[in-house]
Amino acid sequence: MSRTRTSSSPDPQLVLMNKLVRQMTVSNVGHVDPNKPIAGMFDGKERSNREAPPMPSTEGVEYPRAASWAAGNCTNVLNDDKGKQLFRVFLFQSLAEENLGFLEAMERLKKMKNGDEKVQFAKDTLNTYQGSINLSSGSMKALRNAINTETLDPEEMGPAIKEVKRLLENDQFPRFRRSELYLQYLEELLPRSYAEKWAQSFEGLLNNHVGRHHFRLFLRSIHAEENLRFWEAVVEFRSTRHKASAMNNLGRVILNTYLAEGTANEVFLPFGVRQVIERRIQDNNIDITLFDEAIKHVEQVLRNDPYVRFLQSAQYNTLLGKLNY
Repeated sequence: MSRTRTSSSPDPQLVLMNKLVRQMTVSNVGHVDPNKPIAGMFDGKERSNREAPPMPSTEGVEYPRAASWAAGNCTNVLNDDKGKQLFRVFLFQSLAEENLGFLEAMERLKKMKNGDEKVQFAKDTLNTYQGSINLSSGSMKALRNAINTETLDPEEMGPAIKEVKRLLENDQFPRFRRSELYLQYLEELLPRSYAEKWAQSFEGLLNNHVGRHHFRLFLRSIHAEENLRFWEAVVEFRSTRHKASAMNNLGRVILNTYLAEGTANEVFLPFGVRQVIERRIQDNNIDITLFDEAIKHVEQVLRNDPYVRFLQSAQYNTLLGKLNY
């Protein structure tokens, strides 16, 4: 079953998240090199010589465990051996494995006891990663100073570690949750009974990663994908409720991407709903309720016709035929 986009146009959800990540990274880190993509900075020749990490097996993993990797923050996936390995494969494919490698090296450094060995390992780590991890000038200077002067002061290395963790959390982890790699792994584990329940629960369909993915493919085939993309964007928006600047930025991006008149991904709302959203954003009155009325309308639109047609579609029934009880 094909999982590639049928259109050559960029995925609006990825465009939306790229805008937000740029804003958050500049705000939190203070410097982003415009000549380096956020996802990874390895030289092409160096990257081609690197050995791909092996895929984790599904043996001993049940669906709820794998689904939990996308819940909450990046810590969930990093604390699970199979999840971490799958994330590693994703980062390798995204040319961003240097970030996880740097954090693992820092963890190993903390546990080392031998002074000379520790200093040499720190210098080797700096030589390996200083050209590939995207740090602010201040954090990179502090990291180099701590290592080159052999003090290995945790306070000087701390900012670099925090910035790399933030990049994983804000950029690469959201991409991982939406990636084909993760969705395919989940689909291998999905019991047929889960998918059968979607016929009785629209909410169950939307709240299941695999179900929502296949619903998205169906919506794309009937040119109605923008409604689900908007729904997903609002879920991301609500997840930033404890980060005021991120919520403000993402609220404006969602407005411009999905609600502005004439945009390629325009979601049509009842009269007055969009105007209320626009006015609240103009007044900087942005909170978790900003898109509530819009979401109610979009969910009703999806439930009334596309959901019913999806349950009768080859997209859904082919998936059912692939799954085991």
